[in-house]
Amino acid sequence: MKDKSASQDVNRFWCVENFSLVEVLDRQEQEALHRYMRFVDYRAGETIYFPGDPSDTVYSLHRGRVRLGYLNENGRRLTFAILGRGQVFGETALAGEETRHWIAEALEDSTLCMIFKGDLLRFAEGNPKLALRISKLVGERLVEIENKLQDLIFKGVPARLSQTLLELAERYGEREAEGVRIRFKITHRELAQLIGSTRETTSAALGRMERQGLLSKRYGVIVLKNLDRLKEAS
Repeated sequence: MKDKSASQDVNRFWCVENFSLVEVLDRQEQEALHRYMRFVDYRAGETIYFPGDPSDTVYSLHRGRVRLGYLNENGRRLTFAILGRGQVFGETALAGEETRHWIAEALEDSTLCMIFKGDLLRFAEGNPKLALRISKLVGERLVEIENKLQDLIFKGVPARLSQTLLELAERYGEREAEGVRIRFKITHRELAQLIGSTRETTSAALGRMERQGLLSKRYGVIVLKNLDRLKEAS
C-alpha cells in the first residue's frame, strides 16, 4: 500500500465530487472536507482490510476493482459485491461498527479515496442531509447483504449464476455485435465465490449455458448473448 496524501489535490477534489456519501454537501462544504481526504494505492490481490480490523475508515474507489466478501473460519470466501469506479465501501463503520465483519481486497491495481469516520461524522453532526445520506447508504448495504443471503437459501446455482452475470453486465457491460461483454476478465473461482458455490459446479453451469447459446467465454472474458433467457433463468 502506498500513501499519496501529500500530493494530487486535483484527485482529492475528484474524491469529494464523486464520493456519493458527500454529494449532498454544497461546494464550500466539499472544499472544507477535501483536506481530510487522502489517496491510497493497493496492488492486485492485496487485502484492504480483514475481519477483526479496526472499522475506522470509509472508502470510495477511484480506479480498479475491489471485492467485498465474507471469510469463514475455514478460509472459504463468499463475495457480496465486486465494486468499480466511484462506489463506496466500508460505510458500516459509520453505523457504530467497531471492527470489520467483512474482507475487502483489490482484484486489480486500485486507487482508493479514504476518509476517517470521525472526520466524516463531525461533518454529519451539523448537516442533516449528510446524516440522512449516511443512514441510507448503510441501509442499502445491509439490504444488499440480506438479499444475497436469501438468494443462497432459496435459489439454485443456475439461477444465482444467471442473476450475477446480469448484474455484472448491467454495471460493467459493453454492447457489441455478439451481445453484452463484461469489460473485465473473471475466473470461474471468482464467479463461484460470488454465487456461493464451488468452482467445479460453477464451471459446469457455465458450460451448460454456453451450449444453450446463452453466453460465450474466451480467455476469462464472458459475453452474454441472450439477456432475456438469462432473466427467465434468474
